[in-house]
Amino acid sequence: MKRTAYQTFLADQTLAAAAEAAALPGQVPVAITTVDGGRCTWCDCPDGPDSPHNQRGYQCGGCPAPAAVVVSVHTGPELRYDFPACERHQADIVAAVAYTVGGQR
Repeated sequence: MKRTAYQTFLADQTLAAAAEAAALPGQVPVAITTVDGGRCTWCDCPDGPDSPHNQRGYQCGGCPAPAAVVVSVHTGPELRYDFPACERHQADIVAAVAYTVGGQR
């Protein structure tokens, strides 16, 4: 899916606002914008000691679904991590970011 010019404008404005907010101490803004193509980056492999990621040489295939949005995490005004996400994994990525930033509750 290719973004329209208007969607690109909105995404740029959202990312700029998140980058500005990231300059404040203790803030880790998350922006969700339209995607401009690509595949979901989330992994469906199980966690824990039995995870295939713990096996030497394992190559994770990741999620094969097309990305629906991009979840952008700003850890500073100049540092951003983008995670293209399908509809099924969007909430998983946001939850993982919240867990990582906020700690276990």
